[in-house]
Amino acid sequence: MTVTWRETGRFGHAEVFAAIGVASFLVARFLPVLSLPFVCPLRGIAGIPCATCGMTHAFVALAHGELSRAVAASPLGALLAAAAWAFAALDLARAALGAPLPVPSLRATRAAIALGVALLLANWAWLVVREVRS
Repeated sequence: MTVTWRETGRFGHAEVFAAIGVASFLVARFLPVLSLPFVCPLRGIAGIPCATCGMTHAFVALAHGELSRAVAASPLGALLAAAAWAFAALDLARAALGAPLPVPSLRATRAAIALGVALLLANWAWLVVREVRS
């Protein structure tokens, strides 16, 4: 039996991740995070981008409605930003309706993990190739 948020009055993992998604949008949209003096440690040491380089730029660009700039900064970052914000909206609707959270099968979970690792590696390869060409 699945217990819903309405029945317990407590937030679970899904609501916490949805809140993080909402917070990431608000920060990316309204705070000047790109003006913080931060350099990627791998780029600073080895001169190459890390697997997540450009994700902050992608989140900020997407939060300002600039899809092409977001994808140019980091394809995976743009995808993650869109997915996080979509998840937040869907989970808010799910919680408001009192619907239970779907539980993925073990096979679906493993497939999602494998896809995530493959996307991260592909994003890193794209970033490195882009760096070498410029």
